[in-house]
Amino acid sequence: MNYSPAKTLILFFLGLIITGVLLLSLPAARSSGDFSFITSLFTSVSAVCVTGLSVVNIGEYYSTFGQIVILILVQLGGIGYMFVSTFITLLFGKIALKDRRIMQDIFDISSFSGLKKLLLKAVFFVLVIEFTGAVVLTFIFFRSFSFLRSVYLGIFYSIAAFCNAGFGFFCDSLAGFANDPALLYVISVLVLIGGLGFFVIVDIYDTYKEKRLRLWTHTKVVLSISAVITFFAFILFLFSGALRGHGLFYSINNAFFQAVSARTAGFYSVPVNLFSEFTDAILLFLMSAGAAPGSTAGGVKVTTLALVFIFVRSVLKGDDDFVLFKRRIPAGIVKKALAVFIIFFASIAFFSAIIVLLESCLKPLTVVFEVVSAFATAGLSLGITADLSVEGKVLIIIAMIAGRIGILTLLILVLDPVGKKKRIRYPEARILVG
Repeated sequence: MNYSPAKTLILFFLGLIITGVLLLSLPAARSSGDFSFITSLFTSVSAVCVTGLSVVNIGEYYSTFGQIVILILVQLGGIGYMFVSTFITLLFGKIALKDRRIMQDIFDISSFSGLKKLLLKAVFFVLVIEFTGAVVLTFIFFRSFSFLRSVYLGIFYSIAAFCNAGFGFFCDSLAGFANDPALLYVISVLVLIGGLGFFVIVDIYDTYKEKRLRLWTHTKVVLSISAVITFFAFILFLFSGALRGHGLFYSINNAFFQAVSARTAGFYSVPVNLFSEFTDAILLFLMSAGAAPGSTAGGVKVTTLALVFIFVRSVLKGDDDFVLFKRRIPAGIVKKALAVFIIFFASIAFFSAIIVLLESCLKPLTVVFEVVSAFATAGLSLGITADLSVEGKVLIIIAMIAGRIGILTLLILVLDPVGKKKRIRYPEARILVG
């Protein structure tokens, strides 16, 4: 019987979603409102897929029990199979061969040597970062809330921010804290670290600790592309009409927060509907870009964008090699990046077209925005989530699931080092291009 890592991943995420639906459907999970299966399903999927889209205000609709369920789903969905595999490691003292295969496929680890140590270190950093963020946020919230409430908010927002899930208790996200730079920057740092990827964090730490001169090429690509996109987004928001007329520091603080959060997290300190349609169009690109592979965030991934760029550059220059940071990238990896890129945007076009047909009363741009946010697990919305029909919500649910596990599944299915090579070679033919 052939073992399929892809099936294991799908079953893992679907198992989390089903468990979440069952728990959120309990009367104890709601504090107000009538039971709605589609609401429970939508919330469970959004939490497991660390998207943050919601058809209800979770601070009002769900009880403390329901909110804790959502937080656990976000944590497990954000850290994903790596957390589960490492937990098994801690219990039984070893990683099963099938778990190693999954980790190798997902994170492109060339050797099983030291994998257990790497996993333990990654999870250790995750817990330390989230704990530190919770403590700092507790003190920030304590200026406005009771101590126990502040602790609760600190833990919830630390985990939600690190897992890049834009869930929160306030109806206006974090717009009420637009004048609180401490909270904005703490949330931003958590979102940024969560979006770097577990193994980038470990590589940076090991490089500093061991005084190595070079980071992994993967780490360099993630850091450089993330910095470029964040800076581009920062400039865009800084000079946008929504921040015009406010003080300089207010504009800088909120422009940086929006630049960081818009790509992956879904929090906002300035309502999205205040931005122009031009800014909304740029936001589509930012959400699509996402963060790094192996991170808590979604999107097409910054490394995919980098590989697509070097592919185009190599074709235009007539180079046979694909080079990044003076390192030659195997053609197979570049092909996979192109496949992911094409499938990602083709899927967005497909889902958008269907929902536009179903939701004829909604503007096409708002529908496309919602689909990109769902498929990229970004969590931003132009306010149409709750207004979607049942069919529209179901499609958004499918988009969130596909966006969370679809690209991973594609990578796993494409990576087949033991697969048989094709023995038949057909005659060459040429076609016109361009």
